[in-house]
Amino acid sequence: MKKTAKKTVFILLAVFMLQLSVVSAAFAKNSLSIGESLSQGQMLSSNNGRFNLVMQTDGNLVLYKDAGNPIWSTSTNGAAYVWRDPITGYTTRRSPQLLTLSAGLLRVTDQFKDFTFWRADTQGWSNAHYQGNVPAGLIGDSLVVQDDGNVVLYSSGKGPVWASNTNGR
Repeated sequence: MKKTAKKTVFILLAVFMLQLSVVSAAFAKNSLSIGESLSQGQMLSSNNGRFNLVMQTDGNLVLYKDAGNPIWSTSTNGAAYVWRDPITGYTTRRSPQLLTLSAGLLRVTDQFKDFTFWRADTQGWSNAHYQGNVPAGLIGDSLVVQDDGNVVLYSSGKGPVWASNTNGR
């Protein structure tokens, strides 16, 4: 009886471990769509695995090359928003915790998405990229970590809206 119980436990453990690897692989994606967020400790990875966009636990969004070399960041580590209500004296402290993509806005926000610590300058980038001839209706709806190391916010069927300009680094 004991041998059968041990075998059953080992089989169940093996099946559980197999499921964990399948789940982990499913979450290793390279893009973010409107309405999605990247929480602290989560990342997007290029398909070739060389580049990782990580929402760090210190509030900084960092693009890493080859497992550890930072090549771009939002410089939001340690940032904080502190507000004291003059009537109640209650103090609110918020820190960067999410990368969010909503309504074409790519932002690093607090957990409630109320306060923005960093946002992609889509207007400035698009004006420079399209040399003042920005296509009508250009609204970012998909953020992609590309195999060349560039992180790009795309507008479906219209082209790029913003990029980290890190391709080839």
